[in-house]
Amino acid sequence: MQSSLLAPAALVLPAKITTERPTTGIFTKTGAARNAEKIVCATTAVDFKLLGSDTNGDMAVFVSSNNRRGNGPPVHVHQTMDEFFCVLAGEFLFQVGNETTHLKPGDTVFIPRNVSHAFDCVSSEPGKLLVTIQPASNMEDFFRQLGKILPRVDSPGVDLPGVDSPATGAPDMAALNNLYAAYDSVILGPPLR
Repeated sequence: MQSSLLAPAALVLPAKITTERPTTGIFTKTGAARNAEKIVCATTAVDFKLLGSDTNGDMAVFVSSNNRRGNGPPVHVHQTMDEFFCVLAGEFLFQVGNETTHLKPGDTVFIPRNVSHAFDCVSSEPGKLLVTIQPASNMEDFFRQLGKILPRVDSPGVDLPGVDSPATGAPDMAALNNLYAAYDSVILGPPLR
């Protein structure tokens, strides 16, 4: 009897949501980006399917396509966000903390905040990833700015629209470090090779 009396006290009701959430589904077609925005970083197209503004900053989702060997990010850590990756095409090498693993289509990896990580496409064909970021941290703006910092590498037969005057040469490391810092992230080392 005593435990049944305590049960109502242990009941936790969900917090009331104070901001309006979408009341309909959000659909984005294959090859399209949410709000028709095309972001290109070096050789990689970043098509957001769900924006942070769609979820009150809770989550963002994008497809990263045309990932080429040797164009992965530097080893870095996010201090306030978690990431989830699903390989859609190609093969990738992921380093998460001290562990390195080879992922193929259908394989996934969850990377908690404060865990160092990097990845690179290791297949001869370009790779494609589905990426979820939680909370969203306005990551679409991060990738817009990243596209301006990273040198664009044109690949024969690959159409990368959306960049009027692509940068060439090595990226500006001071600008790159500042960008990561602005999004509660830190570059710890060079990209995987």
